[in-house]
Amino acid sequence: MDLANQSMSDPSATPPPTTASSESMDSAILRLLMETIPDMIYFKDLVSRFVQVNRAEAHLLGVARPEDAIGKTDFDFFIPLHAQAAFDVEQEIIRTGKPLLGQVEQILSRDGSTAWGSTSKLPWRDATGSIIGTFGLTRLITAAKIAEEKLVNERNLLRTIIDHLPNRVFVKDTAGCYLINNRAHQRFLGVDKQEDVIGRTVQDFYPGELGRQAAIDDRQVLEGGPPILNREEPDYGPEGLIRCSLTTKVPLHDLRDNIIGVVGISHDITARKRTEQELQRRTAEMEADLRMARQIQESFFPQAYPVFPRGVPPNASALRFAHRYVPAATLGGDFFDIIQLSDTRCAILVCDVMGHGVRAGLLTALIRGVVKEIGANAESPAYVLGEINRSLTPILEQTGQPLFATVFLAMIDTTAGSLAFANAGHPPPFVLHRTGGAVEHLTVPDPEPATGLIDGFAYSQHEFPFRQGDVLIGYTDGLFEACDAAGNGFGEERLRALIAQSAALPIAQLIDRLMTEVQAFSGHKEFEDDVCVVAVESTGLTSPVRSRAYDI
Repeated sequence: MDLANQSMSDPSATPPPTTASSESMDSAILRLLMETIPDMIYFKDLVSRFVQVNRAEAHLLGVARPEDAIGKTDFDFFIPLHAQAAFDVEQEIIRTGKPLLGQVEQILSRDGSTAWGSTSKLPWRDATGSIIGTFGLTRLITAAKIAEEKLVNERNLLRTIIDHLPNRVFVKDTAGCYLINNRAHQRFLGVDKQEDVIGRTVQDFYPGELGRQAAIDDRQVLEGGPPILNREEPDYGPEGLIRCSLTTKVPLHDLRDNIIGVVGISHDITARKRTEQELQRRTAEMEADLRMARQIQESFFPQAYPVFPRGVPPNASALRFAHRYVPAATLGGDFFDIIQLSDTRCAILVCDVMGHGVRAGLLTALIRGVVKEIGANAESPAYVLGEINRSLTPILEQTGQPLFATVFLAMIDTTAGSLAFANAGHPPPFVLHRTGGAVEHLTVPDPEPATGLIDGFAYSQHEFPFRQGDVLIGYTDGLFEACDAAGNGFGEERLRALIAQSAALPIAQLIDRLMTEVQAFSGHKEFEDDVCVVAVESTGLTSPVRSRAYDI
């Protein structure tokens, strides 16, 4: 049956409810709302006494039943400050008839608890329109208020941080208008406060090419193009001078991942760029000086080997020479010299100065100067080492920095077939006897310290036969201390064995093989330390000589 149609057309249909029934239904609806709605509802009389409250309001007031609040006022439940404020507002509504809508207030109870609410209060009128009190509705917004305060605190924290950053930080909307500028960026734009920037664009401050390019960069980021990360670019400071900045621009997204703006960070690197340019200039000058110093240092090495006796062809010399020198830096600390003392006597110097670079280069020049000054007047190898030591030890005393050099000095007498040597902490050379293939190590029972460490140290001298077919091989520690991938050093015993295997080679080829084998062992061609190798071979050849000494 169609009840709707019957109720409209059938005279026998159930009549509409009476007025009394309608009032009962309104009361039931009101009672249902009062009991179930989570918001606090209350009615008060003309002196702000509670006339009726719902369950939510009774719970807030801390009473067991809504009836327990009837006849009481806010002064019975809240601290005086809160109760007086509520009373004043309600009396103003009764006086003027104007409602109070959506006021956010802090609710302070007598038990010390606090809450936040959004309150609306309106005049309560009777059937004639006369105001008989007030009624209100309060919705608790404590969670939202806490979240809001947290958001405000985080925003204030973020603002404090960015305002104290030395970097210039800014945010723009999709139209390129500034939304946020930290203090550094405000100073850069030449304004005093945030309000002077809001809504303006970069072209309002820089109408020329700089502003136009910045706007193009913004549009690139806003349209989803690649972000700009740490790009060096010119800009203008408040004083109008061209400066250099490191700029980053990235898109700002909303919760739906839509691009809603641009976040930019710019850092003035003008001082750094000037420092870099000055450093480059000074580095270039230093490199040029080092190249010149290396050329000077290399000029110290023998440009041509002497012949013994002087004046004979190289293939008739009683001594033959070969060497290889590979510095690890522009200026090396390894050094050697071949000094012709007379037609029958020759001095061989091999030294290794601590470190590399300019300091090492200066010390090698100092040592060479000492040896040259002594020249043919050298009494013995031990005497020369003593003079070198005497020249270096004042450096330690004056600077407090240890500067030392290991030195091996040998004097070969071709007539006597002998070799006299002294060793100041240097790796002992080898002597290869070609006739029998034996290799001897010129070690001494009690090794002596490097020069420059002990003032007045008396070095000892040692004698060794050096006859036809013998080869003296002096070297620095960079040769045998080269390591393989596992960290194992080449070592002097492996070096001795390799010399024995190469006994038949001419001395130049013998040195080349030593260098090649060490490079193959380490796995790379570069040496980590300076390498110097010198070989001297006694040929046994003799020629008429004059008794004559030569200055060096």
